[in-house]
Amino acid sequence: MQTDVVDHSAHLAQLRSSYDALAPVWAEATDHNLWNEGLDRKPIRSLLPLPLEGLEVLDVGCAAGTIAADVMDRGAQVTGLDLSPAMVETARRRCEGRGRFLVADLTEPLPLPDATFDGIIASLVLHYIHDWSVPLASFARVLRPGGWVVFSTDHPDSPFARSHRTNYFATELIKDRWTKSGVTIDVSFWRRPLMAMVDAFADAGFVLERLLEPRVSDQDRAEYPDETADLPDVPFRVVLRFRKPDLTSPIA
Repeated sequence: MQTDVVDHSAHLAQLRSSYDALAPVWAEATDHNLWNEGLDRKPIRSLLPLPLEGLEVLDVGCAAGTIAADVMDRGAQVTGLDLSPAMVETARRRCEGRGRFLVADLTEPLPLPDATFDGIIASLVLHYIHDWSVPLASFARVLRPGGWVVFSTDHPDSPFARSHRTNYFATELIKDRWTKSGVTIDVSFWRRPLMAMVDAFADAGFVLERLLEPRVSDQDRAEYPDETADLPDVPFRVVLRFRKPDLTSPIA
């Protein structure tokens, strides 16, 4: 589908409705699975600068609060954002009074003060947005100098993306249907080339530090035999860490 015929307001409204419907089952369905834990959260954790104790971390697209709870267990203070009010309430209940959770639309400037956070985690959320300029400008504004962003998305050359795209170098809307613990939703997101992802962050002033292309490991195959039985040895996600330069630090 060409992006110039997409009704972005309708897209976000459907996204909010879909995740509201998934909120009651999201933790049950995704806390210990291949796609969210093995291929996403585990690689994200491997790129988090340590230690996290005492840091202020923004969890963008916090969903049911899985990452937020883990980061707080490591000593960080967390603010979580999600488009879905039901997901925000689920995250609040899960974290039992720890952290702060807000409903927020990433296509609008974030209602957060400047230079507040040491790091940002954005797990499988930016691909729901066509134009990254607004969210990445918000990220750069709310991060302190030297702050980091660890973000993940579907790999642009994964088997699913390859079967749905018309041109690797285009930014294209892809549609899918998910069933999680008996709840079925229609979802759509933008697949873009890796070059476009890096360029968008660079345009916002970030510097790339690390890039992972998570694939199914031997440990994943042992832990999730049913989910991995027919999966090839190819990347399914891409996880990147960017840094906001500290222009106040002296050059060595």
